[in-house]
Amino acid sequence: MKKIYLSNPRGFCAGVKYAISFVENVHNLYQNEQIYVRKEIVHNRRVVNDMAKKGIKFINELDEAPENSIVIFSAHGVSPEVIQIAKEKNMRIGDATCPLVTRVHRKAKKLRETHQIIYIGHKGHDEAIGTMGEAEMFLVESEEDVVSLVGKINLDKPLTYLMQTTLSVSDTKKIIDKIEEVFPNVEHPDKDDICYATTERQEAVESMMDSIDAMLVIGAPNSSNSMRLVQLAQKKKPKSFRVSSAEEINKDDFDNLNLEVMGITAGASSPQILIDEIITKIQTFYPDVIVSNFPGSREDSMNFKLPRELLK
Repeated sequence: MKKIYLSNPRGFCAGVKYAISFVENVHNLYQNEQIYVRKEIVHNRRVVNDMAKKGIKFINELDEAPENSIVIFSAHGVSPEVIQIAKEKNMRIGDATCPLVTRVHRKAKKLRETHQIIYIGHKGHDEAIGTMGEAEMFLVESEEDVVSLVGKINLDKPLTYLMQTTLSVSDTKKIIDKIEEVFPNVEHPDKDDICYATTERQEAVESMMDSIDAMLVIGAPNSSNSMRLVQLAQKKKPKSFRVSSAEEINKDDFDNLNLEVMGITAGASSPQILIDEIITKIQTFYPDVIVSNFPGSREDSMNFKLPRELLK
């Protein structure tokens, strides 16, 4: 391998930075109390393990934490049912939901009395579960799923759609086109729900395809936006692949790929230290490899402000 191009933007998005800062600030404010986080704060084991080393406990369900305890909800959001359970247990709730996910929740609550809602998302994903808890929705993951809704949708009642924020832009467009084809009277939202970070990272990968032999995506297998980056890259560069950590790569695998130029990107929940470790390991395989940012790329510039009480 002779060259590595780094995609920009890559790695942490504003929503992930917000969620991590939220937990760290609560931990600092309440040093004498146990902090609980429901589910992975973001879909990255490195981030979760680093927090666990500081004494923060991760739970799957609220019954794993005692009453009156401090519980933080992850970046992916939760359903109203989970919030109600927390209130019944007199828990002090910290909501680290990404503001862009919260926006979709608000739209769902506004529409639930007047519209039928199709939700474009991945069944079982934490974000999808939380958003769909706000209203009755029809979940679709493919164009075939849209067709299967014929007979289930009331054609006399207004119909619209919402979507998971971490979807493939191109695949989602195909599903929206199919919704419009099958249900011509569907009302299109003023703005789609795929977040800026997902869109920008996918666009950055697309822009590199003609200049590389394969793309290495750094991200967890349960990270929706990371998996979309892999799928996007593999459409034009089939040798593209994903890893979660430096431990997963070895020289034989790289030699077998026989790459001259490789691109590297990272999902929105992958920390910079993880990216650095993987690049450093690759450089031990190929000491003369040149690593540089892809020409013309730009940085992620969005930030979300923490709640005022956490900034004291």
